[in-house]
Amino acid sequence: MFCSKCGADNAEAARFCAKCGQALALVPPVEPVAPPVQTVRSGTAATSANASPTGKTPWVAVLLSFFISGLGQLYNNDWKKGAVMFVGAVLGVIFTGGIATLAIWIWGMVDGYLVASGKGKVW
Repeated sequence: MFCSKCGADNAEAARFCAKCGQALALVPPVEPVAPPVQTVRSGTAATSANASPTGKTPWVAVLLSFFISGLGQLYNNDWKKGAVMFVGAVLGVIFTGGIATLAIWIWGMVDGYLVASGKGKVW
């Protein structure tokens, strides 16, 4: 270890310079960091089939929206959009004979998938 003041060579374990007495900077040894291990299947990195940036499973959101309009949005913590879809689906049956309800039902499934997979926006 070299002294930063006088440039004298000192032992690695020395705390002070043998020539001028200057305190030597103790630098902890740097341990090499191993790169993360990736498992590769079919040329792509292996990931869980349920992994998404939001932590929600997209197909669960689709399945919930399939049964009740807006339920997939509630699963995605998108309460406002879920309430609007549910109320819109109920009113769509009353006022349009189900045509608007069909459109809201499809929108709910697509939006539930997109939000759960991190590609859609939460209201």
